[in-house]
Amino acid sequence: MKRTIPALAAAPVLALVLAAPVHAAEAAQTSPAIYVLSVRDVSSGATKAISLQCHPAGGTHPKAEEACEAIAEGGSIEGVEGPGGDCTMIHDPVVATASGAEEYQREFSNRCLLTAGKGAVFDF
Repeated sequence: MKRTIPALAAAPVLALVLAAPVHAAEAAQTSPAIYVLSVRDVSSGATKAISLQCHPAGGTHPKAEEACEAIAEGGSIEGVEGPGGDCTMIHDPVVATASGAEEYQREFSNRCLLTAGKGAVFDF
């Protein structure tokens, strides 16, 4: 019986310790994720940048809801799979960059391939 009492006393503490990661994961999913997204035209050097906030969707991104849904579905910007589509093979490279909640940078052969590959995230 002496061994049962300490085990019963430890049960509430163990339950709290096991529940802590669940609460942390829930908080991470609901806290705002803020990104600065940019697309730089390699040949001209022109850059366009916007802000995107997820949880809730907002910022200056014209398709914030759609972009946040794509990031959530892909698990990250790297994991986003755009709608695909037919693009010309004209070499006019652009560099897509994200900073803030996630760091991402990748060069695409042209703007169409960027949008086809990353969908709404870089469609601005």
